[in-house]
Amino acid sequence: MWRRFQLICAAVGGAVGFLVFGAMLWGGLNRSGRSWVGGTEFVVDLTMMSVSAVLGVVAVLAAVRRGNQVRRAEVTTWLSEAQGTAVEAATMRLRALSRNAGFSAAFWALAFLVAATSIATGAGAFTGFAAAAHMLAVLVSVFAVPMSLAAMRGWGRRYRAVRRTGWHATKSVDVRRPDGGPFEPAVITVEFQDGSVIELRTVESTYRAGHKEGQRLLEAWVGGTDLSMVVLFENGPLRRGAYPVPVRALGARIPPGEVRPPRSARTG
Repeated sequence: MWRRFQLICAAVGGAVGFLVFGAMLWGGLNRSGRSWVGGTEFVVDLTMMSVSAVLGVVAVLAAVRRGNQVRRAEVTTWLSEAQGTAVEAATMRLRALSRNAGFSAAFWALAFLVAATSIATGAGAFTGFAAAAHMLAVLVSVFAVPMSLAAMRGWGRRYRAVRRTGWHATKSVDVRRPDGGPFEPAVITVEFQDGSVIELRTVESTYRAGHKEGQRLLEAWVGGTDLSMVVLFENGPLRRGAYPVPVRALGARIPPGEVRPPRSARTG
């Protein structure tokens, strides 16, 4: 999932580069006309715009391929639908997160259309702060729209999964980042009340578990299956109250009594 996130970032970077150098190319043509074609600045802008477009397309194709590989690697987590607890407020919050992400995507899509249309129809009139504000809105929208759509789809999928399984209370929770990187996905080892264990890994989201690393006596609930799971912590990093962290299973749930592999092997 971390590699897929890097590919998505590369694709977004390619799109931003294409927009930036395309705008510079368009502005130069409007400012200087055909006499500008063939000059050094024209060649540089055209080359960088083309390279950015190729980077974006290649990264998108690689991310889609990576996503298909991840989906083919789904595992059985054995969360019993009969034994789960219905925590309605927490479950409905997942639905609210999906809805809010959809509103965010719609807002930024509208901002992109307004800013891009204004730039296209009145570029000559834009100077200084106005030009910078419109360009900033376009650039932010390029990032925000796909990320918000992905969040909407992801939280909606987790909401449906948790509705099926309910929430399962944990006996112990261990959060760690194997390499210690600040933006590294956290690995969460969960032991349930019956002694069974499952390994989870956080996915790309603004709801993260890194701040829980090293904490003892963590209280949490787990719901969902396979790639659509959620760890519900008691408190978040900045406020008290239920804090849902999206995760995916790294392997099947280990029944009580089975020998667990060494931690180094499980995190490798």
